[in-house]
Amino acid sequence: MRHILIFLLLLQLAVLIPFDAAAQFVRARQSRVTSPQDTVAQDSLKLAPTGDIETTIKYSARDSIQLEANTKVVHLYGEAKINYGTMNLEAAYIRIDYAENTLTATSLPDSAGKDIGVPIFADGAESYQAKRIVYNFKTKRGRIAEVVTQQGEGFIHSEIVKKNEHNEIFGFHNKYTTCNLAHPHFYISAGKIKAIPKDKVMSGPFNLVIGDIPTPLGFLFGLFPTPKNNRSSGVIVPSFGESRTQGFYLNNGGYYLALNDYIGTTITGSIYSLGGYNIRVNNDYRKRYSYQGSFTFDYNYFKNDITDIEQSRATDGVGLLPPSTRSFGVTWNHAPVPKPGQGRFTASVDIHSDPIHNRVSSNSTTAQRLEASVNSSISYQKNIQNSPFSYTVKLRQSQQANGTMNLVLPDINFGMSSVGLYEVLSGNAPTGKWYENFTLGYSLNASNQISNIIPASSSQFGALPVVGGATRSDTIRFGDVQRLWENGRRSANHSFQIGLGNYKIFKYFNLSPSVSYAERWLDRKYSFTYNPDLKALDVDTAKFGRVYDYSASASLSTTIYGTVRVGGKRVEAIRHLVRPSISYRYQPDFGDPFFGFYQNLYVGDNPKGEPVYRQISRFESGAPGLGLTSGLGFSLSNNLEMKVKAKGDTTGKQFEKVSLIDNLGISGSYNFAAEAFKLSNISVNMNTRLFKVVNFNFFSTFDPYQVDSAGTRIDRYMLKGPGFKPARLLNAGLNVTANLNPQARRTDTSNPGTVPDLGQDQNPFEPDYVDFKIPWSLSFGYTLNFNRGTGNQPNNINNTVDVNGDVNLTDKWKIGYRAHYDLVAQQIASAALNIHRDLHCWDMSISWTPFGYTRGYNITINARSALLRDLRLTKRSSASGINYR
Repeated sequence: MRHILIFLLLLQLAVLIPFDAAAQFVRARQSRVTSPQDTVAQDSLKLAPTGDIETTIKYSARDSIQLEANTKVVHLYGEAKINYGTMNLEAAYIRIDYAENTLTATSLPDSAGKDIGVPIFADGAESYQAKRIVYNFKTKRGRIAEVVTQQGEGFIHSEIVKKNEHNEIFGFHNKYTTCNLAHPHFYISAGKIKAIPKDKVMSGPFNLVIGDIPTPLGFLFGLFPTPKNNRSSGVIVPSFGESRTQGFYLNNGGYYLALNDYIGTTITGSIYSLGGYNIRVNNDYRKRYSYQGSFTFDYNYFKNDITDIEQSRATDGVGLLPPSTRSFGVTWNHAPVPKPGQGRFTASVDIHSDPIHNRVSSNSTTAQRLEASVNSSISYQKNIQNSPFSYTVKLRQSQQANGTMNLVLPDINFGMSSVGLYEVLSGNAPTGKWYENFTLGYSLNASNQISNIIPASSSQFGALPVVGGATRSDTIRFGDVQRLWENGRRSANHSFQIGLGNYKIFKYFNLSPSVSYAERWLDRKYSFTYNPDLKALDVDTAKFGRVYDYSASASLSTTIYGTVRVGGKRVEAIRHLVRPSISYRYQPDFGDPFFGFYQNLYVGDNPKGEPVYRQISRFESGAPGLGLTSGLGFSLSNNLEMKVKAKGDTTGKQFEKVSLIDNLGISGSYNFAAEAFKLSNISVNMNTRLFKVVNFNFFSTFDPYQVDSAGTRIDRYMLKGPGFKPARLLNAGLNVTANLNPQARRTDTSNPGTVPDLGQDQNPFEPDYVDFKIPWSLSFGYTLNFNRGTGNQPNNINNTVDVNGDVNLTDKWKIGYRAHYDLVAQQIASAALNIHRDLHCWDMSISWTPFGYTRGYNITINARSALLRDLRLTKRSSASGINYR
C-alpha cells in the first residue's frame, strides 16, 4: 500500500507538463492506433530533473489513448500501463483528470459481465491488487476500494481505504488476519482500522470470526505492531485456567519492552484466586558476532492452606506439595562468540532462595522440578597466542535440595600443553635423537571451597569421634563470614604430564612408557592423639600441608587382523580385528611412615589383649592411596564386520561394510604387591549398531573371588570350585534403542541464520513445533540393570521399556504417544498422549498425561502467527495445580 501511494505522488508531473504539449503528443499517438486488437506502441516522456522525478515515465495501452482537450482528461483503454522506474500500475482503464488533479484506475466488464483488468500495482517483488484506485496528486490523498494490503505478518481486507498526506491509511469495514488465503479461515472484524506502515495497526471495537462464524471474543480496541525490524513493545495477554490447589488463575500476562536492537525485557506475572502469585522479569540481550545471553529474576508466592493433599500416583512416591512459601530465583546465561586469540567469558547462574523454588514456580519446566540440585558457574578462559599456555578463572556454586550450599570462590586453572623436548633443545628442528620424543606438560588448579554445612566430626577421621567435636552437621548463616571462612578449604594441585615417547618393538608392537607426578598443597594438616578415657581423638591442626604422589607405567599393544573369505551371493568376507594390550604400573605405598601422609595411631587393645592400630590420613582430602601397587593391566577389544555386495549392483564389483560388533572388550588388572585379592574385578562391555537402526549397548562387572555364607568376600578364586564358575556377576546393564523411520532419524542441520532474535520466551501453553512432513515415527528403548546386593541385601533389578512415536492420520492430523513401562513393578510409570491438528493458520494441540506427578490434560487452539499469539483458547488441568511447560 505504501508503494502505491508513493507511486501516485509521481503523477504530479502533470503539473509540470504544458497541457497543450501533452494533447499534441496524445493525438500523435492516436493516429497510430489501427484496430482494437493492436497494441499502442509504447512511448515515454523524458523530463529534465525537476523535484523528485529522477527517471523516464513510460505508458501504453492496448486499445486506445484518448484526449478530451476541452475537459483536460486523458483515457487509457485496454491493458493500460504506467511505468516509473521499478514501479508499475496496470488496469483495464486508467483516467487522468488534469482539471481535478485526479487519477483513476478501475477494471471493466467483459462481454459476459465479468470484471477484467483489475488494477494491480507492483514495486519490485511486492504486488497489490484493488478493484478501484482514485488518487488526487495535488492534495496527496487517495481512495482505494476492495483492496487487500499486507502490514507486517498481517493482511487487511478492506471495502474502502483512504490515505492522507502523512502516508497513514484508514480502512472501513475491515478484516484483519494472518491467514494468506483470499477467503481467510479466521479474521478480526473491525469497522475502522488505522495503519501506520512499518509501525502499528490500530482498530476500534472488534470481535473474532472463525470459519465465518462470529464469536463473542473481542475487545474495545486492538493494537497490532508491525515494526520494520519485527520487534516492538506490547502487552502480553495472560491465559486463563483453573488449578486444584490454587483456584482460578491468570497466567503469564504482562508487557514486552523492546528497549533497542540489542535488549528486550519481558515483565510477566501470574495470580491465583486463592492467594498465590508470581512475578518474573526476563532480559534477553544479543550483539551480533560478539555475545548473547539472558538475565531472569523470578519471585514466587505459593499459598497452600490445604492440610491434607492427595498424594500423586507417581511410582517414585513424590507428590505432596509443600506448605505456603515465598521464594525467588535468579538465572543468568551468557555466551560469547568464539574469536581466535581472544578470551572467552561465560556464565551459567541458577540461584534460589529456597530449594523448592523450582518445584512450585509456574515458570519451571518439568525437568527443573525433578532435579535434586542446581549448579552455577562463571568463568573466563584464554589461550595465550603463540605459546602453550592457557588459564581459566571460575566461580562455582552448587545448591542441594536439602539446603546445602557449596561455593568455590575462586577456582583457578593454569596449564601448559605438552611440549616436545626437541622444541626446547633444538629450536623446533628435531635431530632424530631418541630422547627428543620426550614431552612435558603442566597444569595447576587452585581453589577456595566454602560450604554452609559443617559435617559431623565423627565422620571426618576414620569414623572416630573428636574430643569436643559436634556429633551432627551444623548450618552456618551466610552473614557469619568468619565461620564460613574457617569452614572453607583452600588447596592447590600441581600435575606434571611426562611423556617418554612411543617406540616400535619387534616390528609389530608399540611400546609407550610414561611417568606421572602430582603434588597438592592444602591449608590443613592434622596430628592426632588418642584419648582412651573418652575414646576420642585430640586433634592438632597445622596451617599448611604438602602431599604428593608419583607413578611409572608402560604399555605394550598391537593389532591383529583376520579375514575369512566367504564368497556367498551377498557376503564376500568377514573381518575380525583384535587389539590386545598389556600394561605395567608401579606406585609406592604412600602409607609408609617415610612419607608422613598417614598417622599409625594406637587406639587400644582387642579382646585378646593385642594392640590395635588405626591408620588415619593427616589430610581431609588429597592423600594418595594406601598400599604398594605393582600391577599388570590387560585389555582386549574386538571388532567384527562384513564385506557385502552393494544393493542394486549388478556388476559384482561394488561393496560396502556392515558392522556386526563395533566393540567387544574385556579388561582387568593384577597387583603383584597386594597381600590379598590380587586380581581386580573383570569388566566386559559391548556396543554395536544393527541394521543401521538398532543401537545395542551392554556392560558388566565380574568378581573372580568367592563369598562366604555371610556374603563376605574371601580370598579364594571362583575357579577353585565347587563347579566351574570363572567369576561372579556383580552388575550388568543392557540398553537397546531404535528409531524405525529413517526420515525421522535425520537431524536438521539447516543454518538458523545470523539475524538476532530478541523475541519473547516461548509461551509454555503453546504447543511444540510438529513436523507434518514426517508421516510417521516409532522409536523404542529397552533398559535392564542388575546390581547384586552385598551381604544380606537383596539384588536390585530395573527392567523398563520405553515407546515413543507418532503417525499422520491425514495431512493435517497427527497423533503421538509415549510411555514408560516398569516390567518389574508391572505398571506404567509414565505415559502421555498428544494430538495435533494443522488448521492452516491455526494449530490445535491436545495432550493428556494420565499418570504421575504431572498428570493432567491440556487443550490449546492458537493462531500460528507470533503476531496474534494471544488469540488462544486453552483448557488445562493438572494434579498438582502447577502449570507445566
